Amino acid sequence: MPAALRNWCTISLSALRANLRTLRSAVPRGTRILAVVKDNAYGHGLVPIARALSRAGCEEFGVAFASEGAELRQAGLREPILLLGSSLPSEFPIALSRRLTVTVSSLQEARELARAADKARTVALVQAKLDTGMNRLGAKPAEFLQLAGFIQRHPRLELVGTFTHLACADSDPKFTRRQLDQSFLLPMVGQRHYANSAATLSRHPYPMTHIRPGLGLYGIDPRNGGRAPLRPVLSWKSRLLVVRNIRRGETISYGATFRAPRDLRVATVGTGYADGLPFSLGNRGHALIRGRLCPIVGRVTMDMALLDVTALPAARRGDEVVWIGRSGTKIRTATDLAREAGTIPWEIFTRIAPRIPRLYS
Repeated sequence: MPAALRNWCTISLSALRANLRTLRSAVPRGTRILAVVKDNAYGHGLVPIARALSRAGCEEFGVAFASEGAELRQAGLREPILLLGSSLPSEFPIALSRRLTVTVSSLQEARELARAADKARTVALVQAKLDTGMNRLGAKPAEFLQLAGFIQRHPRLELVGTFTHLACADSDPKFTRRQLDQSFLLPMVGQRHYANSAATLSRHPYPMTHIRPGLGLYGIDPRNGGRAPLRPVLSWKSRLLVVRNIRRGETISYGATFRAPRDLRVATVGTGYADGLPFSLGNRGHALIRGRLCPIVGRVTMDMALLDVTALPAARRGDEVVWIGRSGTKIRTATDLAREAGTIPWEIFTRIAPRIPRLYS
């Protein structure tokens, strides 16, 4: 590891490919994979991750907005790319010129897209979204048929497929079944997909043409208590900057929220909330050093945090600190960090700052 780095992430492309194989094995032969690489591939790096998945046989990609799709096209990816969110009219010219598939949830969006396609003298690729209980995007069932009919009749719109989004696939099978039952009361056109990582790994027996995995690709089983054989893709490490002795009764960091109950050795680490380490980990989070779990003491600051290394008398400046990954025989996952921070692994991954180098292997 370059000595100049105080913060870095390593990305295992072999683990990514293994996770793709695991997810593919969970669905019937012939089911295509629409890999969710939105938001910089969950913080793993949009272009390197999409290229690796493409080479491994992934058939399609899903991104959050048009500029991400354009970045993939610029990088040479030719597979279909679905804009998973709602797109504004200002984004339509990018979607049309880059042959990105636009999600529409309402007649208003469909009409706006049709006008943009007519102005550009081209045909827009469209997927219509059905709302079955997420209440975020998608047309309600009473409106969905009207929306799909409008798209199918309009000469400037091509209905590529239809899909819905599961709100509780990781936690509530009954709610999920109600959503799926509702979606199959309506005629769906072309591509048909609903299964995120949790639904894919739970093997819901509903017909579909595609699955839409996100977190599972990056090595996390999102189901409560799920134990799918997925491999972590990202490791996040840092280095100790300073090791010092703190006397009993002295306070540490902003707000003096930690007072030493005894004499301690405390190490300053070059990672803070500007790097994506949650502020909420102050006085409650941990990191690994030399295979030993060390608690965060005091508040996490913008560029630094402090760890109690009293149990590691050999700890010294420059030592490796592991936030996510392996140290000795111990492993820390994004799920571990999320649990301590009171959040979810999706947020842990996506908040890791772009300024931290990603090293691919």
